[in-house]
Amino acid sequence: MLVGRAEELGALRGMLARGRLVTVVGGAGIGKSLLAEHAAAAVGSAMPDGVVRVRWWDGIPARRRSVAEAVVDAVDGGRERTADGMGESGSDGVVALTDRLRSRRMLVVLDDFDPVRGECVRVVRALLDGAPDVRILAAGRHPLGLGEEAVLRLGPLAGGMRGGVTDAAEYVGVDAAENADAAAQVDADAACAEHAQHTERTGRADDADSADFTPVTAGPAATLFLTRMRDARRRAGHDTPPRGRPGGSRRTPGDHVDEVRLADDICRRLEGTPLAIELAAAQAAQYSLPQLALMLETAQGWLGVADARLRRHRSLRAAVGAGYALCGSAERTVWARLSVFAGNFDEDAAAYVCSGGGLDAQDVPASLARLVLASVLEPVRDPGGVLSPRYRMSAAVRGFGAERLQSAGETAAAVSRHLYWYGHVASTAHHLWSSGLHEEAAALVRDDEADLRAALAREPSVTDPASTTLAVAVDLWFWWAVCGHAEEGRALLRRLLPLVRSDTRVCGQAMWLAGWLAVCAGSPAPEAAELLGQAWRVAMFAGDDATVGRVSHVLGAMALADGRTERAIAHLRAAADTIPVHAEHGPPAAVSWALLAVAQAEIRPGDARRSIRRASAGPQARHDVWTRSMTQYAQAFVDHFRGRRSRAWRRAHKALAGAVGVGGAASEPAEGNTALHRAAKGTAPQRSGEGPASERAGENPACMQLEEGPAPKQPEEGPGSKQPGESPASRQPGENPASGEGPASGKSPAAERSVVAMTGPPGAALIHQLIADIESGPPPTRSATQPATVGLEDEPDGTSSRCGSHPPDVPASGPL
Repeated sequence: MLVGRAEELGALRGMLARGRLVTVVGGAGIGKSLLAEHAAAAVGSAMPDGVVRVRWWDGIPARRRSVAEAVVDAVDGGRERTADGMGESGSDGVVALTDRLRSRRMLVVLDDFDPVRGECVRVVRALLDGAPDVRILAAGRHPLGLGEEAVLRLGPLAGGMRGGVTDAAEYVGVDAAENADAAAQVDADAACAEHAQHTERTGRADDADSADFTPVTAGPAATLFLTRMRDARRRAGHDTPPRGRPGGSRRTPGDHVDEVRLADDICRRLEGTPLAIELAAAQAAQYSLPQLALMLETAQGWLGVADARLRRHRSLRAAVGAGYALCGSAERTVWARLSVFAGNFDEDAAAYVCSGGGLDAQDVPASLARLVLASVLEPVRDPGGVLSPRYRMSAAVRGFGAERLQSAGETAAAVSRHLYWYGHVASTAHHLWSSGLHEEAAALVRDDEADLRAALAREPSVTDPASTTLAVAVDLWFWWAVCGHAEEGRALLRRLLPLVRSDTRVCGQAMWLAGWLAVCAGSPAPEAAELLGQAWRVAMFAGDDATVGRVSHVLGAMALADGRTERAIAHLRAAADTIPVHAEHGPPAAVSWALLAVAQAEIRPGDARRSIRRASAGPQARHDVWTRSMTQYAQAFVDHFRGRRSRAWRRAHKALAGAVGVGGAASEPAEGNTALHRAAKGTAPQRSGEGPASERAGENPACMQLEEGPAPKQPEEGPGSKQPGESPASRQPGENPASGEGPASGKSPAAERSVVAMTGPPGAALIHQLIADIESGPPPTRSATQPATVGLEDEPDGTSSRCGSHPPDVPASGPL
């Protein structure tokens, strides 16, 4: 049964109708032979002299025959013959074959021709020249390379579920409507057949069983898996896995949907390779689907069956190894060394990792090209464009290469070169981010994310100490903290820190970063305080002013979120004064000035405005989108508490545009952020009474300009709004009885919601919340008789938004 190849089959038939030579090309187990067989059967009726088919690799060689002799035997016998040998074809044999087929109108199918590709090229060229009515359909891993050849490159089967469960994945190379109909029919037929058997056994069709077998359309890959799985279970004499479903053998209404979902997950792990899917389905007679998915997570080469018709189809390792045997020495070496890559890679990375040991770097690109032609590598980005080409390996090919690399004793060297290359990638991304090129930095990390993660996850060794890996993790500080991967970065740093010396500068930076990420990820405050205290001590001994200042920055942010405003102002001012202007591996001093303005906004508006000017005066505020976004957020926050709602609204939207831009550089915006994108495009008209342009001195003229679009509800400044010169004393803030640190901020609910997330980088959601607060009206004031709130306000669902208890600033030996 041919599943999920409707468009390929139609395309192949069209190519055979238009041309005389068509080649189906693809990797191991991709389904080339099956597609060629169906295409030959479809067009054979139009050929008066029928179809002859010759296949190689089918069993143990009985005698040596040339390609020409094999084709002649197939023509004379009128049935499929097997060419077991690889003998050289003499010119007399080719001439005799051409003379015999000169007046024939037939289709010659050369299946799995790779072992005798050179000889096939000579035979095919002679037939094209001397037998004008003969058409040739070839199937192999490598094109023949003739000028008249039309090549159909076969890709994997697509996954995805339909029928209201999940959206279908894009069917690669398959017409969506035609394939969906075919897959739905196959799945529905199988479900209905099983339902009919159940009805015949029980004599009734109850509602539960009927609901259980409501057709849920699976993608082509899952459809193939389910069909083969049912066949395997039927042959084994049971319809459910031997280690069956908890709760008995009776199926529940959701079992069919769960089965399709698990099948889809297994097929995604197998990357849609039909042979791997069929071999995995055969194992479903012994294992449940969750067990099978877990077993396939780490390795796939073990998949196999003992009764396959072809020897190389008895296991996935044998199928991949058949292609390895046909490669040259250089291609085998490159194949093995490429197995250390976890994702797609470019030529420069491959040349660095694969060179050495007798293989020059300039020889690697040619080997990559030959591996692409042999369907070992898949081009992710086609060569010849502006961007350099990128390649990827399937999991089965990578696993086979890793075995060869291990047997050659080169695993350690290849892993080491892989780590150093991606350490260079991380360093380059860090410098791009520090230069204000956030989109380029995030794109670089995103392209190589899988390999960066693999390099960081490997256990340190003598040649690759943990300090090297830790330096790579610190270079990616912006990816963890700003681009939304705080928990992953925190876990990585906590794993690496015990393995390195604690008195080095990079260790101090890593401890500070781990503490910051712990706060961003919502870890308990004592954990962050412990890490920050250790970072402060190491940085003081190492003379690292930047890390000392950044420890104070995080402590200030924590104090601000905890309602200790005076302590927060002290820490943040120390951070802003300590961090050098051009310090790397962390937020610049302008960020500390911006957060200091947020802390001062309600109780010291004059100081807040001065802090805003200091934040805007630094070089980062001019070229750094992230820093500029934070500065604009602080400006909007201060303007909101001054009663300048229109100005605050506009600045908040500019900050939102920057935050969305930085977040979008790391990943595609989620569907839930559509409202944020729409809000980022809103504009507010300047009010004539807003004041002279000099009052907007804090705004950077290079700020991102927003697209004109429909604006949401416009804030209006009325008599109830605070005037620009209004003093905070009119609000009579009370004394904070808990902290004893001076006047309490008496923060409004809007202020408390805003500062809680300032412990980490303010994202689009936080800025959007500020916009909502601005649009809802001026911030409420609290009377002097009202007790000031020290903690944080509970969220609407009743859960507290506090990340932990009141965090200590640092342990006793840390900064105050």
